[in-house]
Amino acid sequence: MLIQRHLTRGVLALALFCWWTLPLRAEGTAFWECVRREDYLAGRLSGLSVSDNGILRVVPTPKLVGDTQQPFALCSLLVGSEVYVGTGHDGKLFRATADGVLTLVADFDELDVTALATDGQGAIFAATSPDGKIYQLTAGQPGFRVVYDPPEKYIWDMRCLSDGTLVYATGGKGGVFSLPRGGLSVQALWTTDESNVTSLMVARDGAVWAGTDPGGLVVRIADGRVTAVFDAPSREIRRLVPMPDGSIFALGIGEAKTGGGGSARSAPVEAAVGEGEGSGGTPLRPASGGTTLYRLGEDGRQTALWTSSDTATVLLRWRDGVLVGLGSSSTGGQGRLFFVGPEGQSTLFGTVEEERIAAAEAGAGETLYVVTSGLAKLYRLSPTAQDEGVFTSVVQDAKAVVEAWGRIHIESNGEVFVQTRTGNTQLPGALWSDWSAEIPAPGGVVASPRGRFLQWRLRLKKGAEVTAVRVAYLPRNLAPVITSFSVLPVGVALQETVAPPPDPSVMSSGLDPVQFGIIANQPPRKVFQRGARTLQWQAEDKNGDTLTYRLAYRLRGQTNWKPLAEKLRNPFFVISPEMLPDGIYEFQLEVSDAASNPPAWALASSQVLSPVVITNALPKITFSPSEVSTKEAKIRVEVVTATSPLKSVEVSFDGSEWMLIYPDDLVLDSPREVFTLVYRNLSPGEYLIAVRVLDAALHTTGEKFILVVKP
Repeated sequence: MLIQRHLTRGVLALALFCWWTLPLRAEGTAFWECVRREDYLAGRLSGLSVSDNGILRVVPTPKLVGDTQQPFALCSLLVGSEVYVGTGHDGKLFRATADGVLTLVADFDELDVTALATDGQGAIFAATSPDGKIYQLTAGQPGFRVVYDPPEKYIWDMRCLSDGTLVYATGGKGGVFSLPRGGLSVQALWTTDESNVTSLMVARDGAVWAGTDPGGLVVRIADGRVTAVFDAPSREIRRLVPMPDGSIFALGIGEAKTGGGGSARSAPVEAAVGEGEGSGGTPLRPASGGTTLYRLGEDGRQTALWTSSDTATVLLRWRDGVLVGLGSSSTGGQGRLFFVGPEGQSTLFGTVEEERIAAAEAGAGETLYVVTSGLAKLYRLSPTAQDEGVFTSVVQDAKAVVEAWGRIHIESNGEVFVQTRTGNTQLPGALWSDWSAEIPAPGGVVASPRGRFLQWRLRLKKGAEVTAVRVAYLPRNLAPVITSFSVLPVGVALQETVAPPPDPSVMSSGLDPVQFGIIANQPPRKVFQRGARTLQWQAEDKNGDTLTYRLAYRLRGQTNWKPLAEKLRNPFFVISPEMLPDGIYEFQLEVSDAASNPPAWALASSQVLSPVVITNALPKITFSPSEVSTKEAKIRVEVVTATSPLKSVEVSFDGSEWMLIYPDDLVLDSPREVFTLVYRNLSPGEYLIAVRVLDAALHTTGEKFILVVKP
């Protein structure tokens, strides 16, 4: 951690400009910033939208129309000025009038109301699951009746054609079927071994489009012919929407399929040939486990426009684009509605406090009805923005109680106000400070008490915009921590990886060198160095300070430490064979953040390594012939080592191959070992006996002996 330097007036103006335009880290001062859309989406928004370039604006706030008191909503339908909402798991259907009166219109025997449709002439169809039925209601009249009891287990979607024919999609055994107005006979338009046909759409030319799961197919059904239009990388096609320009928007859900996609396993299906992104070039990639919005053009181009890590259930045409409704990936999060333009540009359109947006309908005059799940409620959004909106940030963690708060700076237009609160518990509550008094933009010094955690909230008046928020603080210096300290095997040395020298202007700018492809602290490479002992360690500093290291040593049994190396920057040190005399040593590592702090604030920590054997002396080999004759020759070999244990002893007789030998006691475990070499039936003459020894320090030594056998 560094203390901020004093700046002249001109330099200060330049520094302030850089702070608010580049991700700088000032010396000693740390920043929390909120400049991207993702930063705002991590918090809570009420009556605010966020553009794809991270601008907050005041938008209409959803107004509660009615609460069904049910846990789940699964579908909705707008008929005139009334909205019907199907719920689960009590199988109930509700109607909300234009004046906000919510009424229960049907309580079915099945668990869920999964799909709704209308023929435009007063008939309303409701499908229930599992093992459910298709019911018919008449708008404005009580009661309902069974229209058809299909054999399929699930009905996922329904649409009415212009002649009143009802088309429905099934699951358990996937298929698309049609039920003529007033008829009892059902015609199979398409049957498939896909588990589910999850979505339906009626195009302008009267063709029926369908999406499947788990193959992620989009097919077109017209004139008794089924054509595969798109084999999506996503597992499921949840919704299909026709656009004014003739293109189709498809909402894909789930991770990419193995093997490159699904297939239509059904009645004959033709593959549509396109030359777009999805037809032979780089494959489209869905968000892992989340949502991908695809655009299928009339020209055959297939484009992934927009992705989210959350799962969407709503796709609704709106103005020149679509609205995508989805839930939060975290428990207790907000349901969110995004507007996605025809080229993929997106804006957070609105939020609700419930965890998921389950359905939506567009009414007259750009009035929008939103149905939530988690708690099944109906909201209405008018096109007129509210008087103000509020954004509450996520809790910011300084890792320790801060030394001092700095300024909170807001880049904005219009009337914007900010408040802060602090505490020392991760979740805000009664033990936190109260919200501070409001400070008008562009902000000022944070007035809340010192603490580890901070949260801030903005209040924007109608017409205001916020483009960035930054909070400055001086972190408390924390001592570095040694996470490991060890010695490598004998003979393994480390060498610093040679990297091209960085641009000095980058290193002096205060910017993170990694942003320029400069990788600091590259891992060293291992090399062999006979007899070397390498000390290696890892240390971390929560302040991100530059660390330096100091090594000291002492012989085991001694009290005082002696310096070995100081001001090290690399997390390793190689002890060459000539550096220390033979012995058993202890090593002390001290890590310090003094390079990033004034002397009064610098902190250090230390750790002692278990004893390490240092040996340079070679083992000694002596020969003592005891009996020599042509019948038998016995040679006594003694090997003595000073500090390093023996690893192996080998012998070569008169130039033959080296052979491993064991000591007389069979166990190679002592600093002094005796070997007896026995040779029989030797002819008179001279013989060369060579002994080679390897110790644990990887020292190799050898001696020769001339054996003379007399007649």
